[in-house]
Amino acid sequence: MVLPRPYAVQLLLVAAILLCLPPFVLSSLGDKSIPFQNYLRKCLIANCSSQDKLMHFEEVQPHYMQLLGWNCKEECKYHSMWNTVHHFIKHKLEVPQFYGKWPFIRILGIQEPASVIFSVLNGLANIYMIWRMRQRIPKKAPMCNIWQGYAMIASVAWVFSTIFHARDVGWTEYLDYFAAFALTITGLWTACIRIFAYQRDSMNVKIAVPITLVLLCIYVRHVYYLAKIHFDYGYNMKVNVIVGICMSLLWVSWSLYRIKRQPYLWKTIATVIIGNLLVLLELMDFPPLLWTFDAHSLWHAGTSPMPLLFFSFCIDDSLYLLQYSEGFKKGV
Repeated sequence: MVLPRPYAVQLLLVAAILLCLPPFVLSSLGDKSIPFQNYLRKCLIANCSSQDKLMHFEEVQPHYMQLLGWNCKEECKYHSMWNTVHHFIKHKLEVPQFYGKWPFIRILGIQEPASVIFSVLNGLANIYMIWRMRQRIPKKAPMCNIWQGYAMIASVAWVFSTIFHARDVGWTEYLDYFAAFALTITGLWTACIRIFAYQRDSMNVKIAVPITLVLLCIYVRHVYYLAKIHFDYGYNMKVNVIVGICMSLLWVSWSLYRIKRQPYLWKTIATVIIGNLLVLLELMDFPPLLWTFDAHSLWHAGTSPMPLLFFSFCIDDSLYLLQYSEGFKKGV
């Protein structure tokens, strides 16, 4: 049974309206503080103010640090940040963020080692489930290519997440944020396609195409705003949360409606519940534990096993649709 078509249109209209709300801006205090500015100015003068000093810096700097883009100015920012952190701690003040991020201890030039490790684990989980789906789902099964494509997008997104957390510069940040939203919007798209567009043994193109166009426009609008108008972290968070809520409501309501007929749908409900509980970590904000584990890295740690559960649902659902399709064609 397919849910009434107007609900899909209303949900997408609500999402589109909410995405047009004015964004809010996040700012950090650490890099604007007087201690940081003083430390940074002294460091730049002492190490980066002449060609001879720059040549000396490049001679003593390890090659892997150069490959990761730690030039003289960035090194000064890093060390000035820690000097400022010690200053704030010494005077019993709250440690602030710097350039929109908490201070992290880098390892071998890797800026956020915990997030890098957990991003790799997420990517490996998705790659493993691509292999599992190819083993378990016949190519002729409905949604087979869609689920595998979704897992591939997820794998690419986690590659970009790994690169970004290894070294936060302009282009790596763009790749991470745009790929992450591509994953989020694709998640909503797969939910809409599965719930509204699949009827009996095939996809209803008249439903699938409008859904795809609306969500594609939302994605393009979001990327354009961040890339060309203002790279706003708060706005990006708001958009991802809205899309995630829409996806969660769709999966849970549909799964509860059909779970007696399809018992494996407990997996989607569990995925949504666990995923939304983990999002609470992403919405929290506290200085990193041991200057390594912040809320964001712990969120990555929590999401790493989730592809195993969700794509297990995808395998069960594709096999269910295949069985239903074959039975429908035989007139059962």
